[in-house]
Amino acid sequence: MPVIRGSCWQGVVYHRLLPSGRARRSFATEEAADAWERVTKLRLQRSKPILPEAVGKRPKTHPQGLPWTMAELVAHVSTSRWKGAAAHRSQTTNAMEIVALIGAHKPVTDLNKADIDRARGKLLDRGNQPSTVNRKVAALSTCLTEARDMGLIAVKPKCAKYRESDHRIRRFSKAEEAEALSYFMMMSEPDMADFVALSLDTGLRQGEMLNLRYRDADGRTVTVWGTGSKNGRTRSVPLTRRAIGILAARQERLAAAPGDLVIPMSRYALRWQWEKLACVLGVEQDKQFVPHILRHEFCSRLAERDLSAVVIQQLAGHSCLAVTQRYVHVRAEHLVRAIQALEAEASPATEA
Repeated sequence: MPVIRGSCWQGVVYHRLLPSGRARRSFATEEAADAWERVTKLRLQRSKPILPEAVGKRPKTHPQGLPWTMAELVAHVSTSRWKGAAAHRSQTTNAMEIVALIGAHKPVTDLNKADIDRARGKLLDRGNQPSTVNRKVAALSTCLTEARDMGLIAVKPKCAKYRESDHRIRRFSKAEEAEALSYFMMMSEPDMADFVALSLDTGLRQGEMLNLRYRDADGRTVTVWGTGSKNGRTRSVPLTRRAIGILAARQERLAAAPGDLVIPMSRYALRWQWEKLACVLGVEQDKQFVPHILRHEFCSRLAERDLSAVVIQQLAGHSCLAVTQRYVHVRAEHLVRAIQALEAEASPATEA
């Protein structure tokens, strides 16, 4: 927890991996110090080095009380724009990691494209994937947009992004679905079996599924509230007969109250169970075999039933159609059928 030291706020982190058992940094605001503490603790948990930080005397402040340094800008955006959203912590962490490389005490008005490009390069050199670096750049871009809107800068520096490789294209076949459900029931893990089935039938994100409560389902639809969704938007998803049966059976079997979690499981327990499933299926080396493919499979199965991209977008809760297109992976046999259908329509005209 940040403490006041003279005219500065000091962030302090204690950890066994640190040479002296602790690390300290000084910041102009409590919010910036708190953000640094959270980023540092997260990196230490992942056995990563602490990001370098320019430490010195307290930087000057904006005459109108607006953010002056990059750290202050991130802290401002974190509380004014991201707070309350499901991605609040990850967005703040992403922004702080790249700002720490740029210089937390660097005045917002002094930032330029070269600073951003150098930070991008350093993140890539440290083993981050291009997609990971792009997420951090996107968080920074949001902060700079806010700085422009507040009149801190006249022109927003360009936040270039790396070209990413092809998005996840792995499917979760019907055979794998049947084997997964059978395995989890055999291992007395009904929570995992129901997680797989409900994810395939609703397309909810992992976090949305783990935060789902019985009161969010009315027997015909399930509601994902904006406070728990990635983009902050509320949406309702109609339930399949299988999903309705699972929810009813679970609530009756567990005598669950409306406020109870449908899948009372942590992310770590879920990951552990999923890794065991991967070993059983013989795909433990497949990096694309992650729980998120269930959501991709939901979208792809809808597309194969000739549903429009707009409908899939609304059911999945995507922010735009471009995101939906990345989630839809049509099998080769469906492409063949599409061409066959085209030929069938063209045949009468050709004969005439």
